[in-house]
Amino acid sequence: CWCSCQPSWQVAGVFSVFVVMFCGSSAAAVRRTCQVMKPLLHASGATPTMLGLAPRSFASQPPVAPITFSPRMTQKIARTVLQNIDLLVCDMAGTVVQEGGLVYQVLQRSMTENGLKVSDHDMEHWHGAKKEAVIEHFARQSGIPDTELEETILKISDAFVNSIDKAYFDDASSVSHIDAGLLGYFKQLQSVGIKIALNTGYPKNIQEGLVKRLAFDKVVDAYISAYEVPEGRPFPYMIHRLMERLHIEDVKRVAKAGDSVRDIEEGRNAGCGLVIGVLSGADSSEALLAAGADIVCNVVTDLPMPRIRRDSSLLRLPDLS
Repeated sequence: CWCSCQPSWQVAGVFSVFVVMFCGSSAAAVRRTCQVMKPLLHASGATPTMLGLAPRSFASQPPVAPITFSPRMTQKIARTVLQNIDLLVCDMAGTVVQEGGLVYQVLQRSMTENGLKVSDHDMEHWHGAKKEAVIEHFARQSGIPDTELEETILKISDAFVNSIDKAYFDDASSVSHIDAGLLGYFKQLQSVGIKIALNTGYPKNIQEGLVKRLAFDKVVDAYISAYEVPEGRPFPYMIHRLMERLHIEDVKRVAKAGDSVRDIEEGRNAGCGLVIGVLSGADSSEALLAAGADIVCNVVTDLPMPRIRRDSSLLRLPDLS
């Protein structure tokens, strides 16, 4: 049996999932098999049969039409998406923290008020990046000489931190969880064996302030700032450091969730087994999928709860070496 289908479907308007099916095999197996089989089929003159349709040559074969799944089948497939995950790493602003894009607005304003030229369109590419990297880029683009670059970056960074600190932690601040049931959802994931971690491009003091204000410190297993590693997103260092801290052995059992293209790139660069885009923040479904997201959902709490798993350590034979 030979079939290659790339359907797109939605679960009640929540999930946009792209799946490749090859008689029950994984997507990686599909690609490997196709690479091997295609030249052999050409050489032999044989042609594959698609889902019982008449044989066609590769040259004449049209693009595969999308398959439509029933809501029941879609839910059945989607509910296993976290089944083999040991660690879920979530971005903060726009993914678990509802702040209405405030961080980007404040950063843009801090730069323009200090003489840099930054349009709304220019900022889109820098969603999720370490703030000093953003400031350095626009400072160079605005013609700031190298001799003044460090001073400019420090000045704008200080202005940003002061402004965001007031915006986030003022008594009138509306910063909140992305979903009212977020902490309960995290606890449920932990109850089935999935650890929860947060990562961010925020400076460490801003991250810690948000973690405490929103009570993440009472629930999550770990959190990390881009300022604790050599480079922020899209470099994979934060995810790998979290794996080290939480004793996660296999990166294929790590899921990364975020609202920006850089979150998706970070997950891909880290080698995560599942990379999730969310529509509660910066970037669109199209942009997240184009960057390499495996699935896209409206908010992270839309991800279905996996079944309770047995503790695999109890199934291992003792080490007698």
